[in-house]
Amino acid sequence: MIFDMDGLMYATEQQIRRAWDEVGPSVAGEPLGHNIYHTMGMNRALRVRYFRDTYGPDFPYEEFETAYKSLVSRMKKTEGIPVQKGLFELLAWLSEERIPCMLATGSSSFHTWENLAVTHTPNVFCHVICGDMVEAAKPDPYIYTLSCRMLGMRPEEVLVLEDSVNGVLAAYAAHTPVIMVPDLQKGQTDEVKGMPLAVMDSLLEVRDYLRSGYLRTE
Repeated sequence: MIFDMDGLMYATEQQIRRAWDEVGPSVAGEPLGHNIYHTMGMNRALRVRYFRDTYGPDFPYEEFETAYKSLVSRMKKTEGIPVQKGLFELLAWLSEERIPCMLATGSSSFHTWENLAVTHTPNVFCHVICGDMVEAAKPDPYIYTLSCRMLGMRPEEVLVLEDSVNGVLAAYAAHTPVIMVPDLQKGQTDEVKGMPLAVMDSLLEVRDYLRSGYLRTE
């Protein structure tokens, strides 16, 4: 099992969207939260390119990044990091079944390990790949082809869990089966119609689906 993180495991993208809205007027003259729908799954390099393509080459991304990350950090301290429904139940079941798990996220290493630590997520991942460890970000399939190599498995032998369109596109291009559990992009699943094995409402539903027989071997 290969997990995405933001939006799938934690509702952190909603905090980021709020921070972009709050910081946006000071750097661009308008709230910027709506841009998150276009940048989900991207690493930092692609986000920088996106904002400068959208708002001009002089967009002060470093200033924007420093301000919104400071705000998100305060949100995490006051609100905590919201864990998506069913995450711990799914991880516990996968551990009981001795199914290897890894994490493949476009987020930075710092952000990734902070989320895992603050939420007390069980340490079940045999490998963790973060956005600052790879040059090609989702929707490029590289992070998932690399994941398969690290696991020593063929693409058809793994199952990817994703919440974003970019993530599903990456998994589909890597020829790995993928289940989509959308968070902020609930209304955008038609963009990847026919690509996921299924679109589900929660990780609890994913656990029940897997437990009912999807992973049964001959």
